[in-house]
Amino acid sequence: MKTKKERPYGTTSGLERLTYALGDLGSNFVWTFCSSFLTLYYTDSVLVSAGLVGTIMLICRIFDGFSDIGAGLLIEKTKGKRGKARPWFGGSIIPLVLIQLLVFNVPGSMAMGAKIAWIIVSYFLLTVVAYTINNVSYHAMLPRISLTSEDRNKVSSLRGIFSFIAGLLLAILTPRLLAAGGGEKLQSSWTSIALIYSVLCLVFEGICYFGTKEKISSAESTGETKAEPHDVKLGVRELLHTKYFYITVLVFIFCFIINGIFLSSAVYFTRDVFGNADLYSLIAIISILFAVVVMAFAPKMFAKHGKRNVLLVAAVIGVVGGVIGYVGAKGLNVVLVFVSTALHGISLAPFVAAIFTFASDIIDYLEIKTGERYEGLVTSVSSIGSKVGVGLGSAILGWGLAAGGYDGALAQQAQSAKNAETILLFIVPAIASVVCFICMWFWDIDKKIAEGKK
Repeated sequence: MKTKKERPYGTTSGLERLTYALGDLGSNFVWTFCSSFLTLYYTDSVLVSAGLVGTIMLICRIFDGFSDIGAGLLIEKTKGKRGKARPWFGGSIIPLVLIQLLVFNVPGSMAMGAKIAWIIVSYFLLTVVAYTINNVSYHAMLPRISLTSEDRNKVSSLRGIFSFIAGLLLAILTPRLLAAGGGEKLQSSWTSIALIYSVLCLVFEGICYFGTKEKISSAESTGETKAEPHDVKLGVRELLHTKYFYITVLVFIFCFIINGIFLSSAVYFTRDVFGNADLYSLIAIISILFAVVVMAFAPKMFAKHGKRNVLLVAAVIGVVGGVIGYVGAKGLNVVLVFVSTALHGISLAPFVAAIFTFASDIIDYLEIKTGERYEGLVTSVSSIGSKVGVGLGSAILGWGLAAGGYDGALAQQAQSAKNAETILLFIVPAIASVVCFICMWFWDIDKKIAEGKK
């Protein structure tokens, strides 16, 4: 292992990568918990219609897009000893976990209209305010602590592994904790789980905050560029005039549709189609284990074949996996469903490893064009894409369930609802993978950056 003096300037140590990755582990005890189980809580415990839940979530995510830009601009204007992004990350941790407790504690004594109002306000505060600041600032730290593309791939891959580990823990623990608390229809079950996960988020994000320090780029240290960009309008204009901005947003949106809808629809699918809720944990475990294995090799694959080529192949695997899963579900073939699940993890892993480096690549690309680094502004692009993606995924889930006639008060769902759950779990991700393939076909930023440095 290289010492600090032996490492090239701007690269990270193993401990730094681990500390940074723990931040994503912590945030997923809010983010993945909500994206995977919040719709179930609202439909089966609070008894709000699935269609209304999906609409509320999508509307909030529209506002979320504006708040992401605002958070990015705040980071751009921040100056201090603790850095640009790190102060906002640290300040958002406690509000984030407290608001999650409000989200999963809709008072049962309220009338339905009051419950809906509680859902709107608490979900808005969680996603549009607290998580936006937390997420934008966390990812804005990446290009500040890791200043080379190769090193960022390593940092982001480890971060992605820990994100999948969080998903694995949630998939194993949540159904069991719900069962131990009396089932998904009881408020007390959700209260206990939300409290446990909020504490875990607080601990892991706290470790990340205290263990991570921002660096400055070598260009800033030598005076080749300004330490703080002063012309934000220039950055916005240049960002909006590059195709990489739109590609990044689209890939984020559809990747998070795939990830969010797969986990959340699987909760309904395993219980209603196969009649065995315990299969959810197996599906999640298979997907995540395959994803973690692929994620571990992602940096080497990117270095050898290029991010674009690896992601093109991954998108094709995602389409194939969706088709196999749909065939398996229609025939009630558990083996084919498990094969599809494995292919889902293999397909998604390279995207999770790579997409959070897209913003860093765009930052480098804009620095070549403008001489300034816009970490906060560009990172908001990633956050916009992920939020809109999860919002659309939640909306599609809610609307799809509603179209199939899903009723959370029923012990047995109609066949139309089961058909909808099958399409949501397998066909929607396959379509999203097609969109990701098209987007990556036009991604050539590495070549442009190399040309600009000559």
